[in-house]
Amino acid sequence: MKRLSVFLYSQILGKNIYDEFNDVLGSLKDIYVTTDEGYPRVIGYKVKKDGSTFNYEFKSIGVYDDNGRIVIKTVGSREILARTYTYLLSRNLLDKNIVDINGKQVVRVNDMRMAEIAGEYRVVAVETGPLAKFRRMGMSGVGKVLYKFLKKDYEDKILMWDDVESIEMVNNNLQLSKSYKKLTALHPADLADILEDLDESSRRALFESLDEDLAAETFEEIEDEYKGSIIKDLSEVKTAELLENMGNDEIADLLDELDEEEKEKVLVNLEHEDAEEVQELLKYEDETVGSIMTKEFISFGLNVTVEETVEILKEMQPDEEVMYYIYVTDEEDKIKGLVILRDLLLSDGKKKLSELMEENITTVKHTESIEEVIDKAAKYDLLSTAVVDEEDRLIGIVLIHDIIDEEFYPLWKKKNKSTK
Repeated sequence: MKRLSVFLYSQILGKNIYDEFNDVLGSLKDIYVTTDEGYPRVIGYKVKKDGSTFNYEFKSIGVYDDNGRIVIKTVGSREILARTYTYLLSRNLLDKNIVDINGKQVVRVNDMRMAEIAGEYRVVAVETGPLAKFRRMGMSGVGKVLYKFLKKDYEDKILMWDDVESIEMVNNNLQLSKSYKKLTALHPADLADILEDLDESSRRALFESLDEDLAAETFEEIEDEYKGSIIKDLSEVKTAELLENMGNDEIADLLDELDEEEKEKVLVNLEHEDAEEVQELLKYEDETVGSIMTKEFISFGLNVTVEETVEILKEMQPDEEVMYYIYVTDEEDKIKGLVILRDLLLSDGKKKLSELMEENITTVKHTESIEEVIDKAAKYDLLSTAVVDEEDRLIGIVLIHDIIDEEFYPLWKKKNKSTK
């Protein structure tokens, strides 16, 4: 018999386990692993015999190839209690969804590759291709013929454990952010795509694990149809964190997509002033400038100096996208001009903004159509466009980022999905 150092999980699942006296202990039903040390390490075996289930660990165990027949031989069996920090390969990994970190997608585990490393068995890779599924059913030949007939790729895809993240096999004794550390390194847009492909339970567990900044950035990228279920299932603490890191315009957009119960959960977690601003934004009809504007902008009075402006900006630490244009207003909040951030930083600190500002600026009324702001932003290469009311008072801005997100990206994504 040849001892195997590498084999497939499906090769040993259901096979008899023999002790040192060549007596059958039972058939292998599952394997306990711990994920504390990189590759999942085998620490126990679930064995079934005569209708009863036992949990064993062994002084030594080996997997052998006996002329094409897989044999599992052990020495020194001892019955154990299942530990709460362990996971079962069949229950928690096989036929379950897992995240392909490099491919930035959710895939199904159809088999696992196991290897003996330093005298211990570990899971080193997972297989996600269709042939692995057919092979487990003893129908690999049928699978190849079927996929050739359908002219589809039937090759197995092997993903090393370092390149995947399990949603179920996380250590609940660790901080969640550490449990999903591979996933949390992804770009928010990629993370959003992955969340959309998960079931609701996995989606909630993963989203709860994100830190507040990453959660807000990822939530912004998620398709509207999924946002309601995420909000509904979030803890109160996580909901409050999420909303604190979202702009009121984003919250208003969110409320448009929620049912009454979900809306109530959002509104009760807002500060009174924020709630009033959100309600005001909700009054705008769809397709108007007001419906996509943000009230988070930077404006100063005519007589404020460059030096004073820079000091205030350092204290405020505003988002980069809203500080590129600094608007200048009079005592009635009527817009008089703007200063580009680059010009501000390169100017004499004693100069007043009124001496530095560009007076010929482009604005849109809050009641105008979104097409109007798109036209002006495109024509004048604007990163943001000032929004004014009927009396020319500055009440908000429309960011080019929001125009893309609200108008163009959904159309592109819909078209992209239809071509797949």
